[in-house]
Amino acid sequence: MSKAEQLKDEAILEKLRKLSSDKKREILDFLEFLETREKAKEWLEFDEWAVNLAKERGFVNLTQGDIAQIVNDFRGGR
Repeated sequence: MSKAEQLKDEAILEKLRKLSSDKKREILDFLEFLETREKAKEWLEFDEWAVNLAKERGFVNLTQGDIAQIVNDFRGGR
């Protein structure tokens, strides 16, 4: 971490320490929201990749029954 980043982190922590408990809770909620949003973005990117893969491989025409049968076969329940 660069010196400038450390100074920014320290400034943030200093301001955070001065806040009331309620405001700290709001900050924590917001940070959790940002974290969740980032995870959602990753899932959307994965979903997009999976859909494109399915199209490339011709899997888009499979029904839920087809998928259930494939999973069942894979698990040895033939």
